[in-house]
Amino acid sequence: MNGVVKRAAGALLVMYAAGAWAQSYDFQIDNIKLEGVQRLEPGTVLTYLPVSVGDQMTEARAQQSIRALYDSGLFQNVGLDRQGNTLIVNVSERPEIASFKLEGNKAIGGKKLKEALKKQGLAQGELYKRSLLDSLQQELRRQYYANGYYSVKIKTNVKHLGNNRVAIDIKIKEGPIASIKDINIIGNHEFTDDQLKSVFKLKSHKPFYDHPLTFWKHPDRYSREKLVGDLESLNSFYQNRGYIRFNVSSVQVSLSPDKKNVFITINVDEGPQYKIKNYKFAGDMIVPEATLQRLVKVKDGEIFSRKKVQESTDAITSGMADFGYAFASVDPLTKIDDDKKTVDLTFFVNPGKRTYVNQIVFEGNEKTNDQTLRREMRQFEGAPYSRRAVQRSRTRLARLPFMQDVKVNTKKVPGSDDLVNVDYDVTERAAGQINAGIGYSDSEGFLINGGVKHTNFRGTGDTIQVNASTNQYTKTVSGSFTNPYFTPEGVSRTISAFYRKTNQLYSSSSSYDIDSFGAAMTFNFPITEYSTLRAGLGLEQDTIQSVYNSNGTLGVSQQVAKFVRENGRTANTYELRTGFDRDTRNRTYFATRGSDTQLLFNIKGPGSDLEYYKASLEHQRYFRVGSWIPKLSDKVVLQVDGKVGQTGVWGKGTDVPPYDNFFAGGAQSVRGFRSGGLGPQDSFGNAYGGKFLTTLQTDLVIPTFLKSDNKTTRLSLFYDMGNAYRNASDFSFSRMGHSAGVAFDWFTPFFGLLRVSYAPYVSKAERQDSTNRFQFSFGANF
Repeated sequence: MNGVVKRAAGALLVMYAAGAWAQSYDFQIDNIKLEGVQRLEPGTVLTYLPVSVGDQMTEARAQQSIRALYDSGLFQNVGLDRQGNTLIVNVSERPEIASFKLEGNKAIGGKKLKEALKKQGLAQGELYKRSLLDSLQQELRRQYYANGYYSVKIKTNVKHLGNNRVAIDIKIKEGPIASIKDINIIGNHEFTDDQLKSVFKLKSHKPFYDHPLTFWKHPDRYSREKLVGDLESLNSFYQNRGYIRFNVSSVQVSLSPDKKNVFITINVDEGPQYKIKNYKFAGDMIVPEATLQRLVKVKDGEIFSRKKVQESTDAITSGMADFGYAFASVDPLTKIDDDKKTVDLTFFVNPGKRTYVNQIVFEGNEKTNDQTLRREMRQFEGAPYSRRAVQRSRTRLARLPFMQDVKVNTKKVPGSDDLVNVDYDVTERAAGQINAGIGYSDSEGFLINGGVKHTNFRGTGDTIQVNASTNQYTKTVSGSFTNPYFTPEGVSRTISAFYRKTNQLYSSSSSYDIDSFGAAMTFNFPITEYSTLRAGLGLEQDTIQSVYNSNGTLGVSQQVAKFVRENGRTANTYELRTGFDRDTRNRTYFATRGSDTQLLFNIKGPGSDLEYYKASLEHQRYFRVGSWIPKLSDKVVLQVDGKVGQTGVWGKGTDVPPYDNFFAGGAQSVRGFRSGGLGPQDSFGNAYGGKFLTTLQTDLVIPTFLKSDNKTTRLSLFYDMGNAYRNASDFSFSRMGHSAGVAFDWFTPFFGLLRVSYAPYVSKAERQDSTNRFQFSFGANF
């Protein structure tokens, strides 16, 4: 409005000046004289003037000159006059803004507002324009009203200083935020007010303890944008329940006299409920109709649902993309019979041309070789486009341990209607990890451990790992190297070796010295897209030292002494390693769907000094709870991890070595208990382990306010249970340890994967079980 007024006033001034000039005679300009110039240099004014000395002055040129000086924005008033053949230019400069202050705006603005004002010319050193100041005041008031500050007061003070300067001071008194007192819905008969209000993000004001999980979002603050969104949600609510003719007839928003309360009244016309009479397909049926039938979510005779129709449309579109028609369109056409209250539904299919992949491009892989990513592709260049293959490729990339996030975008090739480029935008996480720790306790003494692991060595996807640790009880050095593509077909190979000198397995276990060293080579063979077989061979030597003290007394527990008497102190063994793994998780870290099943069976082969086996079955599964409970976010995930283990002698030897028993308790087993704190104990009352293990970890992952939620951070409520038993026949549910608490995982940029858990509830299986309610671990990335 101010701009229109400004332009109209300028036009009038130009017309008036031109009219006044028409009373003068045309003349040739011999000289130009400026009057009213204060801060500006005369040369600056003359650059905007379209005439100069020697030009013929006319009525048209006078009008052009006045308009040019006004358009420069430097002057408030412009006039032309004549003294003989001298052109007199009278100007009144706009004052300069000496200072600009905006105070009291806590809810609106900040640095971004100041930058925006500067761009508009409202800042120190700029020229003052009243119209801009008026526009600012109106915009600020609009912004405050949109955020619920209806009692806001904006006071503008323009102080004229000397030397044609002004000081602008804007003081804002925001006042209290108006809250929604009541939302009233009129005209609803089929559904209650509470049912309809449940789909609204806007809520009437309630004490924070009535909604402790959402009070910080301020749902009682009125916003026009939120109201529009809620009306859309209301429309969807009815449309998904068969009320096709539903309509919001009017909406009234009123404010209380004190401007502290907002009242919203919504008038609705529900209309009758409609059912689907039948549905059919039309268009170019390139894909068999039987295939499309399996993708449709609606059924003949059921209540019409706009959501199901849209889901069916999306599923058919995706199904067409799996057959190479990347840009197929499916239009759901409805024919409504208002008399019978039925709907005839037709899915009109337009497949378009079959699409081929021109190029696959990777972006964001600064540390990873292109070939390392390309070998994970299930969609190939030059092949027909397949949405399923493209998405499967994205999942395989996301499951790489050095990937944090992967996004895919399909783009048409310019100038072609049957070629696309597939772009994968990857976000890498630190592939290198240094684990280090130092500490002291009266039970373990000084603790020093360290290790280096890199899951993307030199960008090849190879994993190299070296670990070393020492404390009062154990000294270990180990290393491994894994090539995930030892063969082009995807057979992986791992070579590993270790040396370990131990006089105590856990701080809570009995002491006996063990010297161990060994090496192994293991292969994983892919048998399907999701499943692999494991096969390998390992060699190991274990020696139990210092069974007796120097004075001849027994230096170990009775169980260890018995094992040495019956089987000897040294065991040379070779191990046949087998297993099966089926992994359908969407990513390795912080998965949200899918499962991982691992079956391991290792056997000390014939000819070993000890012949025994060790088997375990572990199953992880992820359920998106948000799909079950509409009010919950899709970020709510139920993670279940169960494990069963069994070991036993099959040939030579009377018992399984104590160092190969199963131990329960700890962060990876049953949280809230010390490592090895559950299960059988020896004659000294310390952890000895057992031949049978069963554990179950259950985590309910809940969303947080963190932006990286479920990508690099995860908060969960957990319930764990389990135990280790001397033999499988000793298993009993009543003899399981139980714990419950909260856990937080964070893939930190500096300390690797930080895992913290606290278990306020711990129920022991046996009175002697050892607890540790607070547990944490971390490693540093590089």
